[in-house]
Amino acid sequence: MTQTLSTIQRGAKLITVSGVSKVYGRQGNEVYALRDVSLEIFRSEYLSIMGPSGSGKSTLFNIVGALDKPTKGSVEIGPLNLPRLTSRQLAFVRCQYIGYVFQAYNLIPSLTAVRNVALPAIFMGLAPDKADEVASERLKQVGLGHRLDHRPDELSGGQQQRVAIARALVNDPTIILADEPTANLDLKTGAEIIEIMKGLSVDEGVTIITATHDHKMLANSDRVLWIRDGQVDKIQTAAELDIQEGQIEVGGQAIDH
Repeated sequence: MTQTLSTIQRGAKLITVSGVSKVYGRQGNEVYALRDVSLEIFRSEYLSIMGPSGSGKSTLFNIVGALDKPTKGSVEIGPLNLPRLTSRQLAFVRCQYIGYVFQAYNLIPSLTAVRNVALPAIFMGLAPDKADEVASERLKQVGLGHRLDHRPDELSGGQQQRVAIARALVNDPTIILADEPTANLDLKTGAEIIEIMKGLSVDEGVTIITATHDHKMLANSDRVLWIRDGQVDKIQTAAELDIQEGQIEVGGQAIDH
């Protein structure tokens, strides 16, 4: 499976979402979080998902990231049809092919930066010494080579998010899913995080999928997916958006930030 995914060229279709619905509740009292969503995402693309609270944005994010299964429809990553995989196979996909960056960082407080980053590599079977070596290189890549032995409470919010990005990268994923990665950061640090992720897309061919309200992140996206009431409202390139302080112009209509 690794070889098949690794041969998917930049710009080629990587993820196919087909007729995905997610329904909660019993018959007669169903609530649709997603309703018949279909889209394609491409290798090395930087895609941002936008939508109001309750729109289904997080549900779509989790289903694409193999964290949840749809009630109906399919999600394919290359040759892998996620809803057909067992729990064990899904765990392998999440560890091998997908890196996660969470708004709350989700670092283990008792572990150093290098050990937080090394953990997914150890889960994949790498010897601890080798995992630490790879983790150190990823931390250097995000500018934290001087903080390898610091624990999360000894790091700033921006530094913790860099550790989270390094952790997401340690197994050389095909995809990074980032949930509001700049929400808890100041403007300068947020811009640095965006630059790192954009560089991963451009330099390493990693597909970046982010749920965000950060206008600067939208401006750096290849495409922006707008979701509303559990359905895809529109998909636009960054060039089609008029991004201004406090609001975004979409087709002549102002949407407040």
